[in-house]
Amino acid sequence: MITIDGPAGAGKSTVARELARRLGYRLIDTGALYRGVAWRVREAGVDPEDRQGLERLLGSTTIDIKDGAVLVDGRDVSAEVRTAEVGELASRLAALAAVRAKVTPIQRRLAAAGGAVLEGRDTGSVVCPDAEVKFYLDASPEVRAIRRQRELAERGIAADPKAVRAGILQRDRQDMERVLAPLVVPEGATVIDSTGRSVEEVVGLMLEAVERLGCSTRS
Repeated sequence: MITIDGPAGAGKSTVARELARRLGYRLIDTGALYRGVAWRVREAGVDPEDRQGLERLLGSTTIDIKDGAVLVDGRDVSAEVRTAEVGELASRLAALAAVRAKVTPIQRRLAAAGGAVLEGRDTGSVVCPDAEVKFYLDASPEVRAIRRQRELAERGIAADPKAVRAGILQRDRQDMERVLAPLVVPEGATVIDSTGRSVEEVVGLMLEAVERLGCSTRS
């Protein structure tokens, strides 16, 4: 089991996908589950501060990831959950105990079979603290903002560079300062700064660490 944590825009999704492909492992995007919850909360019009309303909604909602698709009540919402608005709401909801109680068991179930690469904010610190290999991927705010703006542009969404950077920094504060499972460098994690490094270089460093720590591949 391999975990990759780090702030928004550090490149976790891209390198996790390539690392899983190279190792023949399954990729589990744990943050997508929180985005799925955020999408459902927004669609239902439930106020995140309404604890009882939120708990009722979560109790009647199914969230899952199958073959890379985010499923909410059986509906594929993979595209809808990737907006900046949903990402912002997901960060807020991830700080709530009721939401974490819903999502964490799902994450652990998906990882239980092993042979998996998990990426998110707390995969190595909370979800799978006993993972054989842990990474913390970081990058400068400027680089992360450029990457996020590029992602949005590829989806046809125009965004102001200053607004994107401000959003990145706000997300950092929310993720790092929340009481429940804040974004931290997991114990025993290998820290990699992707600033100025290509995807191939970052994945290469990860593969070296995996080999050094004696993990076998499934390829």
